[in-house]
Amino acid sequence: MTPTAATSPAVRAAGAATYAAFIGSGFAFASWASRIPQVRDRLGLDPAALGLLLLAVAAGSLLALPLSGLVVTRIGSARVVTVMAVLLGVGLATVAVGSLSGVVPVAVGLFLVGFAHGAWDVAMNVQGTVVERHLRRSIMSRFHAGFSLGTVIGALLGAATVGWRVPVAVHLTAVAVLIAVGVGWQAQRFVADHEPVGRQGSEPAPTAGALTAWREPRTLLIGVFVFAFAEGVGNNWISVAAIDGYHVSDALGTLAFAAFLIAMTTGRWFGPTLLDRYGRTAVVRLLAVMSGDVG
Repeated sequence: MTPTAATSPAVRAAGAATYAAFIGSGFAFASWASRIPQVRDRLGLDPAALGLLLLAVAAGSLLALPLSGLVVTRIGSARVVTVMAVLLGVGLATVAVGSLSGVVPVAVGLFLVGFAHGAWDVAMNVQGTVVERHLRRSIMSRFHAGFSLGTVIGALLGAATVGWRVPVAVHLTAVAVLIAVGVGWQAQRFVADHEPVGRQGSEPAPTAGALTAWREPRTLLIGVFVFAFAEGVGNNWISVAAIDGYHVSDALGTLAFAAFLIAMTTGRWFGPTLLDRYGRTAVVRLLAVMSGDVG
């Protein structure tokens, strides 16, 4: 890495493009999540059937995540994000059509959404790590704040479309086109995941097997923390729980979902200041205690 890398136009452009990828990912996911109650009603699903349908997203993600490291290593984060943005757009469009025709196409579309979202997530985090390394300061949490910002925008827009009675199919199709085109274009500004060997200060690509990290105890510990997170449950069920449990309007139920996302965005945006001041271990311990008290 050259001394001027942190201030180079290419790194600044890559940082902005990475923010765009995170925002787009959150926007796409929240756009779908904000319309879950309407899709549920349209298809006539009870809570058990809805839960099974939502497993299609998890199934796609579980298939994509173990493969993503290998694919990113082989073709690079920029190509993976570009391809997966298009695939996620296809998945959302399939869900849009399925909302008018039946459960099976919705399940297929959600599987594609989960697969694309899982691989896209890994690739944009790889790029975020590269940019952070160039900048030589903690910024990853703010990339994740970009994801949360995208979810807030998606949820608020979803609430507006519910209030304006925009059909689910129209809403999700428009989001599909925007994501496929916009994020795919932004990803072209990513920097290389590994600098060429021989450049000043360059770091060669890792030679260890791609699955080596899965035997690293710290990786497994991080997995335990992620497993305990309630973000996925909140994304899928908050609006449904508010509408069914408290008998609020669909628009207000979606706004409750947006409030949850705003809280996450705030934490992620101010996270780097805490990390730089107190260190990752102390911050994780404090937040684990806080979350346990809330629970």
